[in-house]
Amino acid sequence: MRPDGDGGRVADGSTRERFAGDLFLDLADKGWLVVEPDEAERVVAELLRTLDVVRSRVRRLEVSRRLREAPGEDVAPDVAQFAVDTVFAEQVTAGTWERALVELPKYVEAFRIAARNAERTPRR
Repeated sequence: MRPDGDGGRVADGSTRERFAGDLFLDLADKGWLVVEPDEAERVVAELLRTLDVVRSRVRRLEVSRRLREAPGEDVAPDVAQFAVDTVFAEQVTAGTWERALVELPKYVEAFRIAARNAERTPRR
């Protein structure tokens, strides 16, 4: 649980921002985020895999939206269930997938900069 005890909820019931891409970029740009190149490479690879999953989820949302907007009522039950499941998932995540598409590339860039920072930092 968070120290504020509210589980991360703000007054309107939404959750606080869960991403810190701009912060990571700022820290990396200032040289305060330093990660050994091998470790940064592993983190970037994982972030890119995560980004692929997020893109897939967002594509599903778009397909679901198009299905709901399509004229006619002759929809196969499995297609209708897909649309319902996707709408429910979107309500639960409240735009998190779209936000992740914006934020994850910032993390990738920050870790790439952090690796370059490590290469410039003298070893002790």
